[in-house]
Amino acid sequence: MQKTKLKISTPYGIFFEGEVEIVTVKTSEGYIGLQRNRLPFISSIEISSLFVTIERTNKKIAAIGGGIVFVEKTYIDIFTDDIQWKEDLNKSEIQKIIDEAHRKIEEQKHDNTEIHKNELVLKKALNKLTLLEK
Repeated sequence: MQKTKLKISTPYGIFFEGEVEIVTVKTSEGYIGLQRNRLPFISSIEISSLFVTIERTNKKIAAIGGGIVFVEKTYIDIFTDDIQWKEDLNKSEIQKIIDEAHRKIEEQKHDNTEIHKNELVLKKALNKLTLLEK
């Protein structure tokens, strides 16, 4: 199978860069597999799991907190502010984030901006916890 270049960028630097067979992301329409020679494509990425097949025997899963994907014939660029490989997730750290987000939501009952911000933090943390428990 022909490989394509994948680059995952965050505000903190490059998370991953390499040749892959397929990347599966969740868009608003559902999961979609991206491979070499695909027609140009751009979409937002939902808070979800991201699947990267480097080779048939080397597959990686990450929790992604949303983002944008750009696809051209020979490369895929993903931009996100929140991504972690499944093996790097820590259940106790995630639980602390969940507890703190719940506490802040309860405290900010009349501040819709803060409630929305903490609901997003909560949704990202729950996504990580769900992936970790699979």
